[in-house]
Amino acid sequence: MKTHILTLAAAVMGVFLHVTGAAAEGVILTLQDSKSGQSTTFTDADLMALPQVSFETETIWTEGVVAFSGPSLKSVIDHAGVSPGDVELYAINDYNVVLPIEKIEDGAPIIANRIDGAPFSVRDKGPLWIVFPYDVESQYNTEEYFALSVWQLNRLNVLSE
Repeated sequence: MKTHILTLAAAVMGVFLHVTGAAAEGVILTLQDSKSGQSTTFTDADLMALPQVSFETETIWTEGVVAFSGPSLKSVIDHAGVSPGDVELYAINDYNVVLPIEKIEDGAPIIANRIDGAPFSVRDKGPLWIVFPYDVESQYNTEEYFALSVWQLNRLNVLSE
């Protein structure tokens, strides 16, 4: 009986590891162009292949200074070949907010896919998080920018101008 239970537990664990490994390599972000209807999907590897931006900053959601890294939102939009516009940011729980185009700069915000150099889970606000360098300029350290800092990001909808 003990052997059967251990065998069953090992089989379940093997399936779990296989499924979570597959999910880690799957699509984690979809970018939709509202004008053309074109969709572009990204895996973590796709995002890592883009130029990376990193900075250290404190946030109202984390303790102490944290190092965030990932591609800039602007570079992801450019890579998809989409005309710039305001961007609807969606989280996995369907929280959404519109990020005005004038707030999208070359180096901020980033789509953080690493915290302190490591991937982070849904439980830790991942695997993607829109992050600004809150400590660099006072404009970023405001309620307006905090509301734009969508964690558990999974979808972008670039709106037509």
